[in-house]
Amino acid sequence: MKDIDIKLLKILVVAGGWSDEREISLLSGNNVFNCLKKNKFKVQFLDIKKNNIEKILEYKPDIIFNSLHGEFGEDGGLYSFANKNKIAVTHSDAISSALCFNKRLLKKYLKEQLNILSPKEIIHKRVMKLPVISKPNWGGSSKGIKFINDKNELKKKISNNEILIEEIIYGRELTVTIIENNSELKALGVTEIKFDSEHYDYVAKYTKNKSLHYLPARISKPHYNSLMNISKKIFRVCGCKGIARLDYIISNKHEEIYFLELNTHPGLTKISLAPEQANFQGLSYLHLLEQIIISSL
Repeated sequence: MKDIDIKLLKILVVAGGWSDEREISLLSGNNVFNCLKKNKFKVQFLDIKKNNIEKILEYKPDIIFNSLHGEFGEDGGLYSFANKNKIAVTHSDAISSALCFNKRLLKKYLKEQLNILSPKEIIHKRVMKLPVISKPNWGGSSKGIKFINDKNELKKKISNNEILIEEIIYGRELTVTIIENNSELKALGVTEIKFDSEHYDYVAKYTKNKSLHYLPARISKPHYNSLMNISKKIFRVCGCKGIARLDYIISNKHEEIYFLELNTHPGLTKISLAPEQANFQGLSYLHLLEQIIISSL
């Protein structure tokens, strides 16, 4: 498969969807589409909705470039649809996607497999120390994250399985992108993210100049190398494909590194972290897309 000329493949970029990350998916998808089109690939674009999924079959693509974020794209739904119809598709397969999409399940799995440290989940209302942080157990782009300062609010949320409630780790946010290159894994770097908002929220992520990226991160060399290595191990043990971005926080108190989450469909917008890290390694945006496509064949 390595010898295939990917410019001969009919590529369908699928973006949009119906999750609350639809807007970002369209930005990522259009960026991917425009780059491939400009470079003379046989590419088409589909803004997918619940009522037009079958349109994929009308396009008869050789491969789907999965630019969806959230439900159906990141939970393994599109992969399963493509697989059933014998169409190749980029990014992680259905099982890996479903595992990584479920933050609670992923944290438990990584604790068992690699003894990875992550923020402690709050599972009873007699928590001594507030505030704590609540986030949707499924989903990304920092949507739905809240700080809980009130015990009554905590009581209401504690029994909701769709919400993950965790201790707050005060520190610096770090992220690592892993890509596949001919079955070899490459860590593109560790970025430190600085922002003025209370947490790294949707606005800070996707608005120009609302966050600062330090690449390489301002951490010790042992920490830097450790993050690069552990990210490759996590990628491998979770069965990821193509690309993934892993988020961490390094505590101010003891400089311990806590794993936060794994994103199997990192943003590919003009200000996204993954293309920025690729560029840091001398990898153009086009080359990054080509690696993602080749890894899925």
